Amino acid sequence: MKDIDLPIDRSKHVLYTKKAKECVQKLLRRYYDEKTAAELWEKVQLKYAEFLEDEPALGGVKMTVSIYDPILFFAWYAIVPDKPPLEEIQQDVYGCFMSGFDKLGKVFDLNRKPDNRLANRIFKKTSDLREKEIKAFPASFRMGSYSYDKEKGVVRYCFTQCPNAEFAKRHHMESVLPVMCNCDHLAMRKLHATLIREGTCVTSDRCDYCIVGDKSPLAAEYELIKNEDGLLLSVKKQERQASEDKET
Repeated sequence: MKDIDLPIDRSKHVLYTKKAKECVQKLLRRYYDEKTAAELWEKVQLKYAEFLEDEPALGGVKMTVSIYDPILFFAWYAIVPDKPPLEEIQQDVYGCFMSGFDKLGKVFDLNRKPDNRLANRIFKKTSDLREKEIKAFPASFRMGSYSYDKEKGVVRYCFTQCPNAEFAKRHHMESVLPVMCNCDHLAMRKLHATLIREGTCVTSDRCDYCIVGDKSPLAAEYELIKNEDGLLLSVKKQERQASEDKET
């Protein structure tokens, strides 16, 4: 089916990007023969359109890619009869959403103060955009707070509402979301940075971002663990060690 023929209300929603389409089609061809992959792709398209029928209108936000491309991946996972381990497709999803960080990492190093300050300005612009957008699109990303410690090079902000998380909860697909959320950690590594995230909008009341250079003393205080759904979360080393000592 041609994308233009999909039964989508274009006054409310937009189509997935060409990059996301290519990624999903590549995944289908990886696990199925050509004929089956083509048949499944059409079902994925229709599932995508079906998902949008009850979704809030967010086609007017500036960064639609961060809302609508994930829905295509949810549609893919809902349709494929054999659910591959999500860890197997982590790099594919990262390549679709955040491959641009690979190039940025060749230039940016958040351990350097000038790069860190520039990154702060970029993150702040994104924060300002989200705060402005939420007034027109109440179902979009809702910012909770923002701060910057220029001496220590620490950027902190959070989302108290995430359309991807809300979608996952509405459709009981929370276990699929980590393959998208984990991309944030992979992207920051490309910038020689560490993302310290102790919770997301699924595991707690907010998705927190604390971004520092990977040589920062703060980064050394934390380690990454995976929860039962494969979500990467940051835990303080001292607290984890204390918990393990208590159990023994």
